[in-house]
Amino acid sequence: MTIAFWASVALLLAGALLFVLPPLLRPATTRAGLSPMAAYRDQRAQIDAEFAQGTLTKEQHAQALEELQTRVIEEVGEVSDAKPVTQKPQSRAFVATIAALIPVGALVTYAVLGTPAALHPESEQQAAGQEGGHAMSQEQIESMVQALATKLEKNPNDANGWHMLARSYVVFQRLPEAAQAYDRAYKLNAGDPNMLADYADVLAMVNGRSLEGRPEKLVDEALKLDPQNQKALSLKGTASFNRGDFNGAAGWWKKLLATVPPGSQPAASIQANIDQALAEAARGGGKAPATMAAAAAAAPAASPADSAPANPNATVEGSVSVADAVKGSVPQGATLFVYARPADGSRMPLAILRAPADKFPLQFKLDDSLAMSPESRLSLRPQVQLVARISKSGNAVPQPGDLTGTLGPVKVGTRDVKLVISEVVK
Repeated sequence: MTIAFWASVALLLAGALLFVLPPLLRPATTRAGLSPMAAYRDQRAQIDAEFAQGTLTKEQHAQALEELQTRVIEEVGEVSDAKPVTQKPQSRAFVATIAALIPVGALVTYAVLGTPAALHPESEQQAAGQEGGHAMSQEQIESMVQALATKLEKNPNDANGWHMLARSYVVFQRLPEAAQAYDRAYKLNAGDPNMLADYADVLAMVNGRSLEGRPEKLVDEALKLDPQNQKALSLKGTASFNRGDFNGAAGWWKKLLATVPPGSQPAASIQANIDQALAEAARGGGKAPATMAAAAAAAPAASPADSAPANPNATVEGSVSVADAVKGSVPQGATLFVYARPADGSRMPLAILRAPADKFPLQFKLDDSLAMSPESRLSLRPQVQLVARISKSGNAVPQPGDLTGTLGPVKVGTRDVKLVISEVVK
C-alpha cells in the first residue's frame, strides 16, 4: 500500500508541475495592444449587419454610426499609438522555488490535515485493536476505580460520583466500602430512587442478606419517589417474603412483573417467585424457605434495570479444596474467591462468592443472587467455567503469588462439583 501511495503522489505532483512551470519558462513574447480602430471596425460591422437584417431602421442605423464615430474619436484622442506589451520570462531561481514549494507544501498539508498513520498497516491494526477491544482488563477497571476515589477526595460533593464509586466497589465485592460510598451519596442526594434501592441492596448484603431495619426503610423511600422502581419492588417483595408475609410478597412482585416485557427471562423469574409465594401462603407457612432467603438481594447494585428475584434453579454447588503441593502456601488472613464465568472465554464473572480462606474443603453455592449485573447471570448460560482463587491481599484482581484452580466447562445446575486449588499465579 505504501509504494502505491507514493507512486500516486509522484504522478500527481508531476502533473501539477507540468501545468504550472511551462508558462514560467517560455521565452519573451510580444503582444500588441488593442487598437481602438479594431474595435470600431468590429462594432461597425455588427451595426451594418443589424441594418441589413432589418433590425435597425435607416434613422437608427445612422444614429448608431454617429455615436460610434464620436466614441472612437474620443478614445483615439486619449490613447496614444498602441505599444507592444512584452512578457518577460521568470528567473530560473523563481521557477526553482515554485517547483520546490509545490510538493513540500502538499506533503506538509497532508501531514497536518491527512492521516499519515494510514500508510502503516501495522499501526492501523494496532490502533484498531486498542479501540475495538471487547472489554478492559480487571486491572484497568480497578485503576479507574482508584482514580475515581482520588477524584472524590478532592470533590466530595459529587453525589453521582459517590454512587458510581459505590457500584464499582460492588463489582469487586468490596461491600463495606460500597456501603460507605452509598452513605456519602445518600447524604448528598436522598432524592434518587435508583441510588436508594442500590444502597438498600448493599446494606442487606453487608448485614448477612437481611433487609430488616434500615435497608427496608431505604426501599420504602425509593418507592415513595418512584412506585415502579424495579429494584425497590423486587427488594420490598423479598423483605415481605422473608418475614412470612407471602401474600404481600406476591403483591409486590406482581407490580414488578408489570414493569418487564412479557415472556422475557426476568418475567419468567418473577412469575416463578410469585407462584412460590402464593404456594407458601396457601400452606400457611410463616418462614421463608432457604432457597428464597438466599435471594434477599435480588439484583445487585450494578444496575437497577431488569431487577428480578434470583432464579433458585440456576445454581452450581460443590466444594473447594487445596492441593497438598500448595497447601503450605496459604497465608493467614487470606481471602477466597469462588466465581463462575462464561465457558466461551469471556472473563466477566456471572456469580462471585467471597469467604475467608481458613477452612478447607469449603462448601459453596453460586446462584443469580451473586450476579454482578442482571445481564450477566448463571441462569442465562448453559455452561460455565469455575475459578477458585486464594488472595493474600484480599484484592479481587489476581496478583502474583495468589493460589488458583479452574474447572470447566460445568453445566449450570450441577451439584457436588470438586474444585481444587493447585496453581500459583505468576
